[in-house]
Parts: sequence; C-alpha cells; structure tokens
Amino acid sequence: MSKARRDKESPDQVRSDEMHPDKVRQMPGNACRFYRHGRCLYEERLNPGYNASWRCAVVRKWEEEYDEFVQRAEAFGLEDETAGSIWEKRFQSLLRMDVPCEHFGRGGEYELLKCVHLMGDLCLCALPRCEGVCRRFQPRGKRMNV
Repeated sequence: MSKARRDKESPDQVRSDEMHPDKVRQMPGNACRFYRHGRCLYEERLNPGYNASWRCAVVRKWEEEYDEFVQRAEAFGLEDETAGSIWEKRFQSLLRMDVPCEHFGRGGEYELLKCVHLMGDLCLCALPRCEGVCRRFQPRGKRMNV
C-alpha cells in the first residue's frame, strides 16, 4: 500500500500486519483436519456432543417442541398413528416459520434447515474461531492423535 493512500485511511482501516511488519504472524489453519469455515472442530471431535451450546439453536428448539409434544400425546393416551399425524402437521408449521437465529444463512446442504452454518446438528458460528496453525494442527487425511 502506498504511503499516500495509507495516510488517507484511518488507523483501523490499515491491516494490523502493515502496522507491525516485523511481527511474526501465525499461519492460517485452513489445511487442518479440524478446520471448517474459519472455526475449530478439535474440541467437538474430542468429546462429541459435550458442549451443548455448539448445537444449532433451531434444531434444539425443534427437539424441545417434539419432546413436549410426546409428553402431551402420552398424557392424552393418543395412538401412535394419530400422534404421528398431528406431529407431522405441527412440524410442517414449524418449518414454515421464520428461522429464529441471528446466524442463519440460506443455502446449506441439509434438507430440513438449509443454513450454510449447519454441520450435522452443530452451528459452525458457535464453535471457537480457528486462530491458525496451533499445537493441535493435523493435516487433512491424518488420524487424530490426542
């Protein structure tokens, strides 16, 4: 970047590595087997499902709705076929509702909830950011050594 252009920009528009060119920068972790869209999957792979806050909020809400429905259906003694029919209608109405998530991004690969941040039942936005190559780095295709 030219000095004249840098002088016109505010300090927060100048990249941090331009302000400190002699500082050693961490290499990006995008070649790591735990890297997904800027996030680190290491802890999730180590203990799958342990951190419930990483699960998709919409999927969690649907599960809560289903659990409540099952309890009510059992309390009323509904037959499985009747309960299934009622749930199908209820779930279709849930699918038509706006997605109650600030991270929702249209375009994912999952049929029910097409969100670009959804991976299985995980919300990639909830996972910790990848800070770059670290001590846990493993090249893609390698087995996990813990």
